[in-house]
Amino acid sequence: MDMKIAIPLFGTRISPRFDFSPEMRIITVEDGKVVHQENFPVAHLNLTQRLDQLASNGVNKVICGGIDGFCLNQLGSKGIEVVHNVAGDAKIASDLFMKGRLRPGFCCDRRGQRGFCAWKRGSRRGRV
Repeated sequence: MDMKIAIPLFGTRISPRFDFSPEMRIITVEDGKVVHQENFPVAHLNLTQRLDQLASNGVNKVICGGIDGFCLNQLGSKGIEVVHNVAGDAKIASDLFMKGRLRPGFCCDRRGQRGFCAWKRGSRRGRV
């Protein structure tokens, strides 16, 4: 399965907001393995330019934190699937995605805690 995955970044973490991330990572996957990964700045791009850049780079999937309905619809109309409301470390999230285990609402951190964010269920503890 060949694909390109985009992750809006804030440092090494998934950006809390798709439309305000200063950097984007694009991961190229061929035959189930990462063959290329590149980060590039996007802070200078407006929202339309960000959406167009993903489509022109052949991105199939986006893993992101918060995203508004407009962006979600625009990405969908470009044939780009979105796994949203994901928080935490971008590397862990991409690894979980590659294993088929990433779901919307997941928190991914380096302490080994992975799963649905507790705040999604009304808890104040932050993680499962």
